[in-house]
Amino acid sequence: MKTFPSAGVFLGLLVGGMVPVQSISGFSGRDAEVPETFDVGMLRVERFGRPGQTPIIFIPALFCGSWQWQREIAALRDKYEIYALTLPGFDGRPRDTGGDLMHRAASDISKLISSRHLDHPILVGHSLGGTLAIAFAADHPGEIRSIIAVEGGYPIGPTQAAREQRVKASTAAYIGVDSAAFRTALRTNMLQYVITSKTDVDSMERLAARSDAAATVQWMTEALLLDLTPRLQDLRVPVTEIVPFDSLIDGYQGYASASAKRSAYATWLAHARDGEVILIDHSRHFVMLDQPEAFDRALFARIERDARRH
Repeated sequence: MKTFPSAGVFLGLLVGGMVPVQSISGFSGRDAEVPETFDVGMLRVERFGRPGQTPIIFIPALFCGSWQWQREIAALRDKYEIYALTLPGFDGRPRDTGGDLMHRAASDISKLISSRHLDHPILVGHSLGGTLAIAFAADHPGEIRSIIAVEGGYPIGPTQAAREQRVKASTAAYIGVDSAAFRTALRTNMLQYVITSKTDVDSMERLAARSDAAATVQWMTEALLLDLTPRLQDLRVPVTEIVPFDSLIDGYQGYASASAKRSAYATWLAHARDGEVILIDHSRHFVMLDQPEAFDRALFARIERDARRH
């Protein structure tokens, strides 16, 4: 999950030239027909695809619903059984005030797997979703066949104090705001930095505004305070990190080059038994929007490989 400073830091840089990216403007939020929708604990679950085939569980990013994966679902549903999640507080769902969100969400994913008798699903998650996927695999070894995280799980600071400081700065704009102010704050403080195309920023702003500001703060706080590094050794399955790189944004984040960012993630994943980094250049955090063809090519290849594991 990415964190970003105030807008003023980037304004001068953003007017400069950027590497062109393929836009998927007109992102509607739901194109595929949903055969079945049900709840498991805190999770809203939508099922697609072919029952009995290799299952895939898609977990969206912060302030996103299952619609984030609509293109991938449409492409994969004829070959796989797909379960797309929406977390509480996002996409119009009421927020969950029970606390311990990450642990409880992981427990509910385990309940989904057991109640539906899923045969070692592949977990795919972006940002918050990727962090949750890795946390789940550490707490529930043996239940899945692989993890594909999209820039998720990597700690935002080396110490608890550093992470607390980053969380405080990252959540400040969303605390105690109404829905209109939340929408504006999302665009000003986050969306314009995590998506390159202005048209896609506009579409994402409209969809993200369905989410609850307080829930966004809750999920950000719990996920960003985590350091999953010590838990990587507990993973029994392959973990792939698909990592975007944008020279403008990532330069500010401390990565001088694409190779430097790849190296940082590879060093982190070296704590796992079987880790791989795939870097996609000329893309910001929402790589599935900025570089859809490169992203889907990488994702689908890893899904096809991992589906053969069991």
